[in-house]
Amino acid sequence: MTGPRRRPAAVRLHAALVVVALTTGGCATLLGEPAPPPSADEIAAATAELTDFPSSESAERQVSSVVDQIAAAASAIDPALHWSRSEDRALGPCYGPYAHTGGRRVVLPRYHADGSLPEGAWPGFQEAARALAASAGATDVLPGGNSSPDRHVTFEGADGAEWDSNTELSVFADARSMTITATVGCRLPGNPAGG
Repeated sequence: MTGPRRRPAAVRLHAALVVVALTTGGCATLLGEPAPPPSADEIAAATAELTDFPSSESAERQVSSVVDQIAAAASAIDPALHWSRSEDRALGPCYGPYAHTGGRRVVLPRYHADGSLPEGAWPGFQEAARALAASAGATDVLPGGNSSPDRHVTFEGADGAEWDSNTELSVFADARSMTITATVGCRLPGNPAGG
């Protein structure tokens, strides 16, 4: 009795590359060709979406407050953790159709503490951080490595996620330190609808 026929490895690889190339939205294709520019309808839809969101300034205040609250949740578990900010706040571009809206992304300074949480405290802390991140729209949890002593988790929003223009908060921990990073998703500056 013969088993199912398998395609040669080169054919399987080619098929996989075609699938990846066809599903890679705003990224350049594997063949080096840039993605086609967004249509006027895509730009109009992206602009309308951003108009319904709070302004960039308001969203930045909210995400910054959430970062402070996540740090406070860690310090409530281990009061020896003392947090400080490093690196500068940065404005970044939006991508895909959002790049044509006048919107911007904001990368907040890193929040860093010497010391870390005990391994047994991580699940409860991660749940508290998840609830806090969700309050800023970062509702998708992308669990990272949890092999002690290195642990990390990322929380992402659905806002512009297809084009890498979404809100994202991450917590990284090892035996010696903890770091919180955050990026505010694409928002219009001074948007009167959102304040």
